Amino acid sequence: MQTRKLAIALAAGIWAMGLAVGPQAAGAASRSGRPSQHVPHVYGEGVLFAFSGLDGKTSSTSPVVAGTVGDGIGLRFHLPQNPILRVFLPGGAAPRWQVVSNDLLVARVPRSDLPMVIGFVSHSVLVGRLPPGGHVALEGGDTSTVLLRNEVGDRTHFALAYDPDGAAAAAAAASVALRVSIKSLVEARLDFFAKVPKGPEGIRRGPATTLAKAFSVMKANLYAPEAPIMVRWTTPCRWPHQYMGLWNSAFHSLGLMHLDLELAKEALEAVFLCQGQDGFIPQRMGPGQMDENSHPPILGWAAWQVYALGKMRDHEFLKRSFDIAQKHTTWYMKKRRLGGEPPSRKALEYGDPFYFWKSAAESGAENSPRFDGGSDFAAIDLSSYLVNECRTLQTMAQRLGYRELAKTWGTRAERIAAAARKFLWHPERRFFFDRKPDGEWIDTWTYAGLLPIWSGLADDAQAAHVKKHLLSEKFWAPAGVATVARDDPKFKKDMWRGPVWININYLMIEGLRRRGWTNEADELRTRTLELIETWYRKTGTFSEFYDPDNETPAAELARKGSEVTATPTPVIPDFNWTAALYADLLLRPKP
Repeated sequence: MQTRKLAIALAAGIWAMGLAVGPQAAGAASRSGRPSQHVPHVYGEGVLFAFSGLDGKTSSTSPVVAGTVGDGIGLRFHLPQNPILRVFLPGGAAPRWQVVSNDLLVARVPRSDLPMVIGFVSHSVLVGRLPPGGHVALEGGDTSTVLLRNEVGDRTHFALAYDPDGAAAAAAAASVALRVSIKSLVEARLDFFAKVPKGPEGIRRGPATTLAKAFSVMKANLYAPEAPIMVRWTTPCRWPHQYMGLWNSAFHSLGLMHLDLELAKEALEAVFLCQGQDGFIPQRMGPGQMDENSHPPILGWAAWQVYALGKMRDHEFLKRSFDIAQKHTTWYMKKRRLGGEPPSRKALEYGDPFYFWKSAAESGAENSPRFDGGSDFAAIDLSSYLVNECRTLQTMAQRLGYRELAKTWGTRAERIAAAARKFLWHPERRFFFDRKPDGEWIDTWTYAGLLPIWSGLADDAQAAHVKKHLLSEKFWAPAGVATVARDDPKFKKDMWRGPVWININYLMIEGLRRRGWTNEADELRTRTLELIETWYRKTGTFSEFYDPDNETPAAELARKGSEVTATPTPVIPDFNWTAALYADLLLRPKP
């Protein structure tokens, strides 16, 4: 009975997407041996390999997630004892990769009429077929990870399964999986790429393939409903991030809306479900993950863009988004006001409204040098996020017919902006900086001082000066916007201490365009797209952040060096918002 249930579950995983294969996706396994431009096919170290919540059940508490190895062909699993599945081809033959996606590897091998295949059939089981003379081995792991092999003619078929209940359960699942049709598995997985957007008319091969990779990364980082999040939800990266992030999910929705508008709404709804009675939303959410920190307030801004792409038809989604974003923004204006909460009899924005982050992590930039001395200062980026969110809420309220609320949120935006223009603008340096209540400047030049261009916080004269700094060698780097000015003593190629982050590039593109500086916006958009395309072509991955000089591979950059932790983690490959924002930049029509 147990084996029969396993067989049904595996079959559901294979057939969930259907078998209709479009001509472009089918071309990935064509007789020519050339991969389709609409299927990702660049193999490199660290390519994320995981079963998607689009296809069936997943588990964030017991994930079977792997990354491709760079020394040969194989998968390194993030499981007990870190097992590695290694594939050896006859005579050391070099594979010609046709598909390298989140859940399917396909390669042509010399003198073999059928391609080599490795693919997931469920969240904890994968199968493969090797060419004649090829073999597979499992290095490391514990008894919960089982590899079974079966000879079919002159070829080896194999199945790898993991089950936390132990070897017997894993072996049963692997035994059932050995009977899976490899042909059907490949067709089912390729069907996803037949259905995703192919890009603008006349798109070149490089961007087309990179776009397919972007959708593959988004697919990999989707979880199926799992308590306490009973809708499909996203994660920054399936490893090491097994949780849902607040501002991460907002950015993810901007890519997902091009794949499936309802899925983009669901990714935001997953965050909405985690809001507390007082409006607080944790930075991290999921099974066993409910932080005390929050994240930048951008939910309303993201929801409005999803709503607008849907031609402003989903009134219920807009109302739900407005209610959630309004409560979250109100919570910030109460709980993160410098000097304490406003008196109950006073308006939220009375006096000089300045706001602080509880910690560097709450800002989203956890090792930024702005926080080297703590976080007890008026934060220019938080004022910018709040101004932008208040103005978004004003627009939402107008659309919903809430006239008085629209006026209230407009007034709040202007009062926060006016206070920041006066207190956080350095008149000699002509730039925005964080500042302590006693007037001491946090004088590190960072991306935070650029955000007033995007949020509309800066007045026209201030914005013109900030633009000059942005376009100077301080920030305007070959890869886009450096997160710390390159001539600042604290600049370092370590995470938020200097490297380029795609979400910051994205916000500055939008900010430049809002101001009417379309040539500069177009230039930054081009740099951002080409940056991602270039390094995908070289490494096969979408990085968490990039070298501003566009020289050093992201995997060789520091990530939270010794000033934060003695054991820094490697730069994360196949980062979700890099993929999502690439897709949005490429696909969304320019205003």
